[in-house]
Amino acid sequence: MYLALLSLLLAFEQPPSPLQPSSAHATVQVRTDVAWVGPEQSFHLVVVITPEEGWHVYWKDPGASGAPTEFEIHAPSGYTVGEPQFPRPSIFRNEEGITYGYEKQVAVFIPIEAPKNIDTSEANFEVTTFWLACKKICIMGEQQQKVRVSTNEKTQGPTHRDMRLAQWQRLLPKQLAELPNATQQILENSIQITGTTPQKQIGFIGIDQDGVRFLQSNIVLLDNNRFVLTIPIALEKTDVRTINGLLTLGSNTSDPCYVVQVVTKPVTKRN
Repeated sequence: MYLALLSLLLAFEQPPSPLQPSSAHATVQVRTDVAWVGPEQSFHLVVVITPEEGWHVYWKDPGASGAPTEFEIHAPSGYTVGEPQFPRPSIFRNEEGITYGYEKQVAVFIPIEAPKNIDTSEANFEVTTFWLACKKICIMGEQQQKVRVSTNEKTQGPTHRDMRLAQWQRLLPKQLAELPNATQQILENSIQITGTTPQKQIGFIGIDQDGVRFLQSNIVLLDNNRFVLTIPIALEKTDVRTINGLLTLGSNTSDPCYVVQVVTKPVTKRN
């Protein structure tokens, strides 16, 4: 009984990686959102980036200039690493055009899937973060950190309930289906998004990909808080399968945002 209780207490004592000093005008800290990891459990590595005062780092798509914030994850055998989930970025306008990024602390969630069979007492992850910090000049940054997570071969661990984690989670994009009356479709040479919201400022951030060019969007506000957002696009390649972006409501980065992913043509399955 004593050993079982001690094991449980140790599982909760998984501190985040310490803040590392950096000459690239940002600090990075890595933690998880669970107390321990069990078989086939889904959880996240949470990478917290804090730019220095007056500096900013970039979103996954920097826009007209800059460089994307990226991650390299080394995970134990059997663990699956998903695509990083970035919160809504700020919009910066300068002589080079529009760029996207963060001038305040930002938490990026990286999904991890544990294997069915766990035969070790802990899982060790190595996270390398790459970013570009800009003020009047721009400096590349790179930081490597290790995270140790306790494991349990039978039981999945509980999610941490701390306030800061909850605040970060609320800033992540939601699925478009969570927006009332939402639809998304391709109409000739444009994307059309509809939905219902009391927000009057509605925007779209297209995610850069080869063969797709986004043009100036047009918003029509209808009765009963309904809207129709049309984003003209130029498809410059014939093999584009999906187009991705972010629907933004309101003017603040804490306002809601939604993942947009529209299919341009069906993918034919081979027998």
